[in-house]
Amino acid sequence: MELKITDALQKGIRAHKAGKVQEADLYYTAILKANPNHPDANHNMGVLAVSLNKAMEALPFFKTAIEVNPAIDQYWLSYINALIKLDRKADAKTVFDQAKNNGAKGEAFDHIEKRLNALGENAQTPKIWNSIKLSQALKLAKKKVKEGSTEEAKSIYRDILDKFPKNKKASEGLKKLTGAVRKTASNSQNLPKDRLESVLAFYTQGNLKQTLDTTCSLLKEYPNSVELYNIQGAAYDGLGLLAEAIKSYRNALTIKPDHSEVIYNIGIILQKQSKFAEAIDAYRKAISIRPDYAEAYNNIGVTFKDAGKLDEAIEAYRNAIDLNSDFSEP
Repeated sequence: MELKITDALQKGIRAHKAGKVQEADLYYTAILKANPNHPDANHNMGVLAVSLNKAMEALPFFKTAIEVNPAIDQYWLSYINALIKLDRKADAKTVFDQAKNNGAKGEAFDHIEKRLNALGENAQTPKIWNSIKLSQALKLAKKKVKEGSTEEAKSIYRDILDKFPKNKKASEGLKKLTGAVRKTASNSQNLPKDRLESVLAFYTQGNLKQTLDTTCSLLKEYPNSVELYNIQGAAYDGLGLLAEAIKSYRNALTIKPDHSEVIYNIGIILQKQSKFAEAIDAYRKAISIRPDYAEAYNNIGVTFKDAGKLDEAIEAYRNAIDLNSDFSEP
């Protein structure tokens, strides 16, 4: 099998270099079906997406490649360049720092550091509606939610609300996605409400680097805050740093082992890592604590679908729809 995958990869690369985008996509997709965590195939699929002006769709591929093999400098460079292309300067700087901490160095990183420093703080962020209609943007956000790409969905909702602050669907969608974090926060006893709200504001606005900086600082003062660990994990997840996200969530569970939202968030990470059985176990554990957890049932359905178990997926989707009819919408 490895020989076949290697052969397919080389053919994909040749097609890619020759500008045969569809052919390259077919080879990379075939590899990822056989091995969803193949680092080179994930990276190359991301590069392909960027070349088609789909930088947002490229991010999950780059994240997976880095998670599997953080020693490859080009994976980091491609990820950082995609973030810059999306005008996510703060996130790009955070990932750049992570790359340097992993030993990345050389002329390319020196150049990208100068590029990051040269970018204006007030550079205008490209908005989702610049390329598609509002109705299409809302549908795309819902699709990303159902696929488990919550950070991409949040970014789309934030873009919509920047231009249409009173858009009810975008507001409710973003509120639902950040609900797990906010629900945890509402139960805070040790951390002052105003300080917690400031962290939540950074996270909700998509400023993930500032979220991490603030949570790390506050955890020194409030080391037993489940809320801070949960928000920290969500921020790490948003940056594609899945191992760090898991660590933060585990820290939260050492304080409160039966926290359903944190367990659910762990399931999301495991799902992204294609650890399907473990992800389903996490979602089911969250449901055992909170039986009306429609989002967990829905993600079980997505996970079963990704694992090729369609009958089980349909059953899980039905459970989700029974609890929340929103999941029945296309």
